[in-house]
Amino acid sequence: MNESQASRHDSHRSGPTELAEQAASLTRRARTAQEHWAHRSIDDRATLLRQAARGMLRRRSEVIALVREEMGKVEAEGLFNEALGPIDAVTGWTRVVRAAMNPERVRLNPLSFPGKEATIELVPRGVVGVIAPWNFPVAGLYRAVFPALLTGNAVIVKPSPFSERSSAWFVDRLAEFLPLGLAQCLLGDREAGEALIDSGIDACVFTGSTRSGRAVEVRCAERGIPSSVEMGGKDAAIVMADCDLTRTATAVAHWALANAGQACGAIEIAYVEEAIADAFVAHTGRLFEKLDATSVAPLANRAQFEIVSSHVENARTLGAAVVTGGRAGEGLWYAPTILDRCSAQMDVVREETFGPVLAIVRIAGVSDAIAAINESRYGLGASIWTRDISRAKRLASRLDVGIANINSHAFSGAIPSLPWSGTRDTGFGVANSAYALPTFVRLRVVTVDRSRGPDVYFMPYDKALIELGELLADAQIGRFAGAWKIPLLMRRRLKTIRDSFRR
Repeated sequence: MNESQASRHDSHRSGPTELAEQAASLTRRARTAQEHWAHRSIDDRATLLRQAARGMLRRRSEVIALVREEMGKVEAEGLFNEALGPIDAVTGWTRVVRAAMNPERVRLNPLSFPGKEATIELVPRGVVGVIAPWNFPVAGLYRAVFPALLTGNAVIVKPSPFSERSSAWFVDRLAEFLPLGLAQCLLGDREAGEALIDSGIDACVFTGSTRSGRAVEVRCAERGIPSSVEMGGKDAAIVMADCDLTRTATAVAHWALANAGQACGAIEIAYVEEAIADAFVAHTGRLFEKLDATSVAPLANRAQFEIVSSHVENARTLGAAVVTGGRAGEGLWYAPTILDRCSAQMDVVREETFGPVLAIVRIAGVSDAIAAINESRYGLGASIWTRDISRAKRLASRLDVGIANINSHAFSGAIPSLPWSGTRDTGFGVANSAYALPTFVRLRVVTVDRSRGPDVYFMPYDKALIELGELLADAQIGRFAGAWKIPLLMRRRLKTIRDSFRR
């Protein structure tokens, strides 16, 4: 049993006091490991992470089985969504981090700051806590754990109780190739997350519900540590009358049903122009009806199943037409569901459903859809489906979301160089790209002074200093009448300062 496994087993027996002590112990151990890790080069760190990633791919059957057991994921999604990407993620993040971490030389005014130079560096914060979601228990960690480690930090992952074995598998595979204590796991529910934040970590990354995310933001702020919080989503597709109907229906069906719709970037609403609404609903309905449990996974837990069921019943009660689905299957499986003629009063339009349900809202024009999307609680992503790319780009500029897609949806979340972020109740945390790095690094300015003597503004102050300052101010606004005195006054000032120290 390695350290990570021991921590996991202990956490199941721990009360609040023991959990706090355990979190503090993990953080101390991580800090010791991080002190050495921070002095290794990015290339050295990347080499070890690539070795770990290759090890994960060699053992991919293990994690595919784990996510199936814990989450019910179908084999294709266990392979493509969870197991397949660690090498690409490490490679992509290495490029991002290497480019961003280069020290920046700052030009200084040689007259105001003679003999001086300055450099801005990015340095690791120390120990990063990662409070992870259950919907992507392995791949969802790539966008936090890999950049944290590559920038020189240690990490402690607190998985969701619904998927802790899958997330812990990822941490254990990392730990096999990294210095002892650099990557660790803390298991438990909300109390474990609170204990982790309170344990002395230096930054926190959270992915999950809006309510929990707000609590994490407050707790981190009270402790003076930065947090990056990604919360809910209610992504919509705007289906325009001139779209390629077959391709659009197929793509919308995929992005609505992938991972059983349990993704913050899933398409939950389709705003469809009335002219093609009947054809779109019929085409998409046929696709939904063909999909069974070999393609669409069951919901991950009973609580999520109840939310999905409640949203569908609410829509039915308020007048939505059930085109297909709208019923439970075996266990936690819920039939892929299309609800037509939905309205803004329905839960499937207002709230995050997080299930295999697509709400159809018929619109007279695109402006109606843009207004509805911008008024939503959430602001993660949206997509526009049309043959007119130029018009789509103009429309995209009106969307108040973090990710605007044209004729595709959500694929950018797997690309380390592209930011993944949102607005409003989605939160303002950033995953992926150099824009995400402030969570993992802080600024350090290094200055060097090569001068041999004092600066002219050193004490003691005298009338020559005041006159010099006035002339410098005049020169900056184009008054050069007395500029000839500046060198003379500077020499006088330096002599005055040297003489004051000889007395």
